[in-house]
Amino acid sequence: MFNLTLIKSNKLPILLSFISGVFYFTFAYDLARTDDIKLLSLYVALFFLFYKLLQLQKYNTRFLIASAFIFRVVFIFAIPNLSQDFYRFIWDGRLSLEGFNPYLHTPASFILKGEFPVAQAQELYAGMGALNASHFTNYPPVNQLCFIIASFFAGKSIVGSVVVLRILIIAADFGILYFGTKLLKKLKLPIHNIFLYLLNPFIIIELTGNLHFEGVMIFFLVWSLYVLHSANGKWRVC
Repeated sequence: MFNLTLIKSNKLPILLSFISGVFYFTFAYDLARTDDIKLLSLYVALFFLFYKLLQLQKYNTRFLIASAFIFRVVFIFAIPNLSQDFYRFIWDGRLSLEGFNPYLHTPASFILKGEFPVAQAQELYAGMGALNASHFTNYPPVNQLCFIIASFFAGKSIVGSVVVLRILIIAADFGILYFGTKLLKKLKLPIHNIFLYLLNPFIIIELTGNLHFEGVMIFFLVWSLYVLHSANGKWRVC
């Protein structure tokens, strides 16, 4: 009875969350990057739904956290459709596991000589494109560690590697939720401000959806700000 009452009293937010989930699913599995009208329409609709959800439920933390998690999970098996960088991520991770330094070798230096040092080398080379493959990697060591983890757990599957990379990015976002909430409390700012990040369609699509690792960087930034603020003057700059 309690659950039914709760559902009835939150019918509109649940409906808005469900529609958002459908739109995210469409974005993940039924969108060509060249379809500009569909792309822009989905973005506009998702931002409107994002605004309404925050407006109606900004004090219902559990509901918003659940929605943020579900929206990200929708993308879990999707191959990114707005970015091809992830092919290079997988290449770098697999190359490291094979004992090569990814900073010293370009993918093209192998492929153009007919050498295939990693599993699915030709598919990864084709996916990242000739321009990307001709350049040395520019991803820092923390990113490379994430790529290695993905390659360790899914060394022969592109989809499997994508899933692992996505889980790492989702974990970083919820690390941001944890430390960001604590930081907001210390700063005496509204806790619901964290959902301006966590439920933001741009963040969900570009980080979770398209596997961009800025979310991992933001996690370390927020964590460091929380630690510095918690030090209460014990840290000194020499």
